[in-house]
Amino acid sequence: MAVSARNYSFVIPAYNDRDGIARHLDYFRGVRDPVQLVIVDDCSEDDTADLVAAAQMPEHVEITYHRQVENGGPAAARNTGLELATRDYAMFLDADDLLAPCFFDVMRLAPFGPGVDFVMFKHHLSAQADVRFTYDMHRVDRTFFSRNPYSPFPMQTFRLKERPGALTTVNFPWNKLYRRDFLLQAGITFPDLRMHEDITPHWQSFLRSRTFGVLYWAPPLLTHYEIPQGDRATQYIGEKRMGVFAELARIEEELLAHPDADALRPVFAEFCGHLFHWMTGPLCAADNDESRLWRAQYQEAVDAFWEAAQTPRPGGGS
Repeated sequence: MAVSARNYSFVIPAYNDRDGIARHLDYFRGVRDPVQLVIVDDCSEDDTADLVAAAQMPEHVEITYHRQVENGGPAAARNTGLELATRDYAMFLDADDLLAPCFFDVMRLAPFGPGVDFVMFKHHLSAQADVRFTYDMHRVDRTFFSRNPYSPFPMQTFRLKERPGALTTVNFPWNKLYRRDFLLQAGITFPDLRMHEDITPHWQSFLRSRTFGVLYWAPPLLTHYEIPQGDRATQYIGEKRMGVFAELARIEEELLAHPDADALRPVFAEFCGHLFHWMTGPLCAADNDESRLWRAQYQEAVDAFWEAAQTPRPGGGS
């Protein structure tokens, strides 16, 4: 069997998503590259554990299964998974994501030269469980990937000051492949939050990187499913979102100490402005008491954040 010299750890939190884990196992049975699947079971009540225990995988696909002592949410599961990862390159996947068939073929072409700490790539955004290839992305990602005047092959690398707009791409962990030693040495972890836990490691990744790569030319390498459901985390309103304001304050503190802070502050302000607009607008748009209550509480927290922040509020509002 011909294998790549590159080897990968994929960290996958799992909570009552037996079917999602089954899809991952089916996918990885067909890969040729040496991989480690780190499946962190966040106290699932379904048969995820039995499924993993019975899985028959090729010799070059190692499964590391860990069951949490108590349900701690995806942030804690990802941190645990990173501690268990052993390979040179690491990536975070959600249980309901799915890598593209060409993922490993493309990554074999991506040169992780000296100083390249991670690579960004496009994704398929799907709102239907049976539609895998949409060639659509979140608006911020379409904007970022369409602004490059040319797409050098096999990869273009940047320092953050050369592409500060990368910070505004979706703040999720599944759109990057990392050097694992970078994650460890830079101290990148997920905060103890149940909502918005992905924002901090996204910003830390860029602020602490030497350079990062962008696969402008490559097709989307992952499908991320956002199925409209009333119980999805994206529709949640309540106390769990309040922790994001303290995290953003910590991010701003680190950003202001960055050598390129002056160029990055407007990008941070834009990101916060869009997030706050969504929290106080579309998220709480329903005409009911709960939405009105949390719209007011979120707005109060937004105003307090901008009052304390050293970054000017977008539009100069008070």
